[in-house]
Amino acid sequence: MKINSPGGMGPIKAYTSQIRKDRTGSKEKTGESQSDTLEISKEAMELQSYRSTLASMPAVREDLVAALKQSISEGSYQPDSDKIAAGILKEKLLDSNR
Repeated sequence: MKINSPGGMGPIKAYTSQIRKDRTGSKEKTGESQSDTLEISKEAMELQSYRSTLASMPAVREDLVAALKQSISEGSYQPDSDKIAAGILKEKLLDSNR
């Protein structure tokens, strides 16, 4: 039993080639090409501003590191154990909520 003839795809190919011609012909007639547009929201602009500010900041605060090194070497560094414990607990709570 023969289901498809060898030329069965001919009409489909003719149709798709005509569609392609029509699309390219319409662009040539108008002289314009379609383009996408992009609109950035106010929030996105603010975020970009924050990112650029952060990028300009140093990753390490050299002045603070130097001051801490000096106070440690002099033996005058007295860390607040309550603040350290509170920070550790806060970090653990944040990690457990993720």
